[in-house]
Amino acid sequence: MTKSKGKKKRNGKFKYRLDRHTPKLMLLPAVAAILLVSVYPTLKTVSMSFYDKQLLKKTETFTGISNYIQAFKNPEVMQVICNTLFFALASLGLGVALAMFIAVKLIKPYPGKGFFRALFLVPWVTPPLVASFVWRTILSTNFSPINSFLLKTGILDSPISFLDSTQTFLGFLSIPLIMITLINVWSIFPFLMVMFISGLQTVPKELYEAATMDGAGKIKSFWKITIPCIRPVISVSVLLELIWQFNNFNISYMVTQGGPLGLTKLLAVEVYQQAFTNFNYGYASSVSVIMMCIAMIPAFIYIRSSVKGLD
Repeated sequence: MTKSKGKKKRNGKFKYRLDRHTPKLMLLPAVAAILLVSVYPTLKTVSMSFYDKQLLKKTETFTGISNYIQAFKNPEVMQVICNTLFFALASLGLGVALAMFIAVKLIKPYPGKGFFRALFLVPWVTPPLVASFVWRTILSTNFSPINSFLLKTGILDSPISFLDSTQTFLGFLSIPLIMITLINVWSIFPFLMVMFISGLQTVPKELYEAATMDGAGKIKSFWKITIPCIRPVISVSVLLELIWQFNNFNISYMVTQGGPLGLTKLLAVEVYQQAFTNFNYGYASSVSVIMMCIAMIPAFIYIRSSVKGLD
């Protein structure tokens, strides 16, 4: 009896420890993958930013913060930062407005609602390479159907250089930058639209009915009921899109390759060209770290506001 009780006690302790540590063991593969794919490359990039590391040099020389000083003194990098901020913020603002407008319309019952929802998802599921080729053709100087229409109707005397114009406004803003921003709005609004639709479906209809009885119109109901009810969805969606668009590479590189004269070059394209065209890995790493630090600002603000909300 004593041996049996001792064996049951040991089995009970083993089962208790197994139950206690099983969740941690199941998380180990995911943690290992994150460390391998995300944490290690990030730490390696930060480390490389303090060295003069180039493909054609056999040795690495520790240079401290000289790469960062070189980046901030380089007027091209400041131009790229301005391009990236405008591209990300303008894309996000226009994308949120367009997505919210379409989501409010698609949430209402009408024939063919499913078809139109699927139709608006086309920009989201279109491969970036295909979308870039189509938009390059649409906005080209010689083959653009827009220019062809405007010339035939006599509105224009000469075609507009949508992607080749070098005229700037405010020191950095150009027609090509505006064009790739509009292309980006076209490609990102479906994700925001889907998120907003999911949020709108959770708003109780009774709130709108009560607001109507109190004399509130559609606009007032939208700002006083809809927006507060789906604010968590808006916050998460906007934060994700802001980080994604700040790191955007496809549109700038595939449509204009950062040209003309770097007027549409974004930070991700600058990092790519410095690393894989100029093979200056140390300098590219410093620009990448600067890019990461700027992208962390909205994430930090959101996390801080979320923590205050829990308090």
